Amino acid sequence: MGRKASVRSARNGSSRRENLMPVRPASAVDQAYHAIKTDILNNRLRPGDPVPVEKYVKDLRLSRTPVREATLRLERERLIEIRPRLGTFVSHLDLRNIQDMYGVRRLLEGEAAREAALRAPLDALHALRSELSAFPETGVIDTRGMSETGKRVHQLIVEYCGNDVLRSMILSLQDHFTRFRSLSIQIPEKILSSHHEHLAILDSLAARDPERASALIHEHFDHASQFLLDSLLSGASPARPRVTISF
Repeated sequence: MGRKASVRSARNGSSRRENLMPVRPASAVDQAYHAIKTDILNNRLRPGDPVPVEKYVKDLRLSRTPVREATLRLERERLIEIRPRLGTFVSHLDLRNIQDMYGVRRLLEGEAAREAALRAPLDALHALRSELSAFPETGVIDTRGMSETGKRVHQLIVEYCGNDVLRSMILSLQDHFTRFRSLSIQIPEKILSSHHEHLAILDSLAARDPERASALIHEHFDHASQFLLDSLLSGASPARPRVTISF
């Protein structure tokens, strides 16, 4: 057997062994981390709410130690605030922080769109546009389906930006934007406006127009930021999640 064949055989054997390795179950800390984080991102635990540590201990059948470690991890991600002698709370929504995050995402994804306009496969762009166009814009509007499909426009841009560092920077903000999106998902006018913007962004990518794609992304995040801030500042209502805003 030649050297190349031997290397291929060794690699294939290694690959087969890796495929046969059992998948490790999630650690106790990971279980608690994902359970609490999911509740925060979906606003089942809302800004300013105390984190019911004992509930997670009981529901997940864990000791207090892994649950506490999970809250420390979430504190580092700025999703939780641990206040000495007071307790553990979901982080407040801070207006300045929201604006800063949207500003950073606007710049990063604008550059990603500029690059994706030169790289994204046309068949993927056309297929996604066709899927988005199928949503009715009058009568009963499927805001959740429209929003979830619209998220894939951003995923496509990130996937085809051609820059791993840029991609990882955008993805590092993802959890916070999931939380923001869950606050605005029930605002139909915002979803419909974003829907039209997503269609225009796809058209610019398919037209191989980097400058227009970047400009449209900038406008999209400017509008999204303003919609969210207006919603938060308009006050609570039965139809909207309760929010606490620190200035």
